[in-house]
Amino acid sequence: MTHDPYPENREWAIKQIRECIGNDFVIVSTRQSLTLLRVREPYETWSKLKKCLLDLETPIHRIVPVDEVVDPLVKKVAERAKVLANERIPENATYRITLHGHLYDVDERGRLTQIHTIDAIRVIAQGIPRKVNLSNPEWVVYIRIVPVRRWFVVATLSVARAFVFKNVRIREFGDPLRPG
Repeated sequence: MTHDPYPENREWAIKQIRECIGNDFVIVSTRQSLTLLRVREPYETWSKLKKCLLDLETPIHRIVPVDEVVDPLVKKVAERAKVLANERIPENATYRITLHGHLYDVDERGRLTQIHTIDAIRVIAQGIPRKVNLSNPEWVVYIRIVPVRRWFVVATLSVARAFVFKNVRIREFGDPLRPG
């Protein structure tokens, strides 16, 4: 989840999450305005939190359910994104890829090299034979690079309907994984 900065806002956000879903989560990591939680059912938890927080004053901006956590290597992310997108996104639906952060590749010397965002998106999109719509997609392949500890980052990957990735205050509901 992303929330307003400062420890008191993080504490307030976690208190609200406890009020909405109970104690059935583990705090994995916290940084500035980002708190990572582990839950059993990410999309079910997202639905409960969205409904619970809708009319409340809250420091929470977005809650993003994560399908997978992978190494931040473009080939690994592209492989998993291809599988998830082809399973979930209907053939006649539109999508976009949103990438926050930088992915890496291994060069001919075996060193990690950072890839430009647009180049990483191109590699990922090659495996998803669906129509791209950047302004109003029905589905989103969402990738966020998350620092877990100093010098250690991971890529989180989610594939869901576009409204899942909007602010929690936006009144748009539905099944996050099925066309509707």
